Amino acid sequence: MLFRSVSFEGQTLSTREGRVVYLDELLQTAVAKARGIIEEKSPGLEDKDEIARQIGVGAVVFFALYNNRIKDIDFWWDRALNFDGETGPYVQYTHARCCSLLRKAEEVTLQEPDYEALTDDEAQEILRQLSRFPETVAEAALRYEPSILTRAVTDLCQAYNKFYYEHRILDEGDGLAAARVKLTQAVKNVVKRGLYLIGMEAPERM
Repeated sequence: MLFRSVSFEGQTLSTREGRVVYLDELLQTAVAKARGIIEEKSPGLEDKDEIARQIGVGAVVFFALYNNRIKDIDFWWDRALNFDGETGPYVQYTHARCCSLLRKAEEVTLQEPDYEALTDDEAQEILRQLSRFPETVAEAALRYEPSILTRAVTDLCQAYNKFYYEHRILDEGDGLAAARVKLTQAVKNVVKRGLYLIGMEAPERM
């Protein structure tokens, strides 16, 4: 995979001029920074070191693969580790959010899913994106272009988060609630698969 040029915090890297960043050091720093964010946002989280590793390494991978592979890369810590926006931590957090809701759903008695009740615009957008996912994977593989996949997964997460904020999912144990839970399950599965395909892990708690 070739890139036009790579910059780190605004400074162009050049082996000829001795401006280099070693990958092992970059990943170690990413994990340490992720650990600090966890301590600030979720101090009671279990397995902090393991989740910090997943987030830190994932942030670097996602940042590198988000843009078209022939575009320049300008790496910035505040962008790569941002939990809001088009980043690895954002996608991983959406997966963890789905997992959290599904754990809560296990405690609720739900009826048979009424899929015909998923008529709102937010659910319909999610369904459209889910239906296109196999085609997206095929296109990314055919073109050797992982950014197609990372952007599709990001779009799905953005669609799900809009759905999540616009609708109460577990208020009632009716068929609509059950359908929304199944929709959440589908989003979780596809996000996890998308992350796996670009070499990232999907934490269930963050």
